Amino acid sequence: MTGAYFQQGRDTAISYPVTVGDITTRVVESGSGDRVLVCIHGVGSRADRFVPAMPALAASGFRIIAVDLPGHGLASKPEDFGYRPRDFARFLEGVLEALDLRGVTVLGTSLGGQVGATLACNRPDLVADLVLIGTMGIVPMDTDSMVPPEKVSDGSPEAVRAKLTFLVSSPDQIVDAWVREESQINSSAGARQALHKAAQALNEDSVADLQTERLLDVRPDLNVLLVWGEKDSWTPLSMGYRSRDALPEAELRVMQDCGHAPYFENPAEFAAIIEAFWNSQPARKARGQVALGGN
Repeated sequence: MTGAYFQQGRDTAISYPVTVGDITTRVVESGSGDRVLVCIHGVGSRADRFVPAMPALAASGFRIIAVDLPGHGLASKPEDFGYRPRDFARFLEGVLEALDLRGVTVLGTSLGGQVGATLACNRPDLVADLVLIGTMGIVPMDTDSMVPPEKVSDGSPEAVRAKLTFLVSSPDQIVDAWVREESQINSSAGARQALHKAAQALNEDSVADLQTERLLDVRPDLNVLLVWGEKDSWTPLSMGYRSRDALPEAELRVMQDCGHAPYFENPAEFAAIIEAFWNSQPARKARGQVALGGN
């Protein structure tokens, strides 16, 4: 069905603001319970990109929390924010503390994967497991695969449609409403400058600030799953295989006929992969996930 997943899950998700320091962001949430997934989007994207996968994940017993990174979505877009992966990781520490969460499973896609890996190394108490989806920050990004910052930051409908065509495997998934929404959000006050800074910083740090050695040295206990779209045009599947080699204890799951956003393109399969990953970790399953201050 053309555009089948754009509206999926919106009727079951709630959203609310969270303020950390002088930055206010939007949290999108669905499901309930103590099996908490924290979703971190990629550069130029936002929290609701994960919404189509939320119904299936919630049906599996997960509570799903997605967060707009500063400069993205409906979050504040301050000029003086760093917009580097490590800056986003520090901000998310504050969000998790504000929500009284620890021991969560982080799902990070692209930029969000590098942010999640940084967060996991910085704060082992906050992150128990890590799912890296078409991720940056594990192996160097090829120069030829880097997307010019001006293409990420251009909020015009034409540029947005071109970006979304690059994002997903089938153009049938790109509906006019998605283009209009993305264009309106990425053309809001401060968005162009923030997204340009974030994309430029990501291109630099996807080579200069890899988290591989830190994960191996600081978090040898961490359960890591790699998920990759077979037809990913942004971070090609070859990066997935190299990332698996760099993290020898990590499992790699390849989603067929998906691009850079497999959780959006095939939510049911993605949810099944996450549930299988959860159930394959008996020690983590027994330990569970609790709120800060819990018993």
